[in-house]
Amino acid sequence: MEPEDVLALVRARPWAGAPWARELVDSFPGRLRAALTRWELRMVRAFTDGAELPVLEVHGRGIGPAVLKLGGHGTDHDQQVRVLRAADGRGYVRVLDHAEEIGATLLERLGAPLHATASAPEAEVDTLADLLPATWDLPSAVGEPHAPSQKARSLLALVDGALEAPADRHRPVLEAARRLAVALVEDPSPRQVVLHGDPHAGNALRRGAEHVLIDPDGFLGEPEYDAGVALRDHQQLLDDLERREPGAARRRHAALVARTAQRLALDPDRITAWAHLERVTTGIHLRSLGWASEGESWLRTARLLLL
Repeated sequence: MEPEDVLALVRARPWAGAPWARELVDSFPGRLRAALTRWELRMVRAFTDGAELPVLEVHGRGIGPAVLKLGGHGTDHDQQVRVLRAADGRGYVRVLDHAEEIGATLLERLGAPLHATASAPEAEVDTLADLLPATWDLPSAVGEPHAPSQKARSLLALVDGALEAPADRHRPVLEAARRLAVALVEDPSPRQVVLHGDPHAGNALRRGAEHVLIDPDGFLGEPEYDAGVALRDHQQLLDDLERREPGAARRRHAALVARTAQRLALDPDRITAWAHLERVTTGIHLRSLGWASEGESWLRTARLLLL
């Protein structure tokens, strides 16, 4: 694999032609070549899951299989590295090296993602729930400072932006999500820990017999937020359940919430609110990046659970 092959993958991203992405795309070849030269790396393959820049499996002199990640596309790469180094492999992927000046990091090579190996949604959410306490135990000084209501306010702004579009067929879902966001803004939790920020099953990868998390956001917030994100997915399962039996999707989601709340000793109502709000705002975000059908899928599932 050559740098030109990876640049083609970057340019194929739906967001690559957006004005805000111009500098990111233009600077990518130079940053990639600098990283390959710095660590004397050979690229083996690219992972294109997710919405960000491709992540690369690499080999190098004195370096076995590893992963090269270049920051960008809305992520605070240095903050990710700060969290990973503080965790030192406990519950998180290990950092092998980091080049701050080019926003590039070498990480240990992990195995398959949780969504590819979990036998059922219950097994998936149990694994994520068991990983989260280690992330919350990190010293608060490691986390990016956030006001207690800041995350809810940022999601409220996304919903309000979507509501400004005329004749959006998902308007009832957006209005329901807005009510949840306002309630969370007005009643923030006093408990603030270092959150992962996006603990879904694609961000939990196998290391031997266990799983560890990758790609932390690392901001301060309430634990129920992370738990809600962990319960945000399962669109296909919920859609299929609802087709077979009206109301079944809500019941299954409520059971997963109750299971996770009990496992982590958290507030099930707040987990539910964050899960619904994250499901809606993920759909909004994907639509804004050019993944229209994926965004619609998230919003359709949200409709089953909210209306």
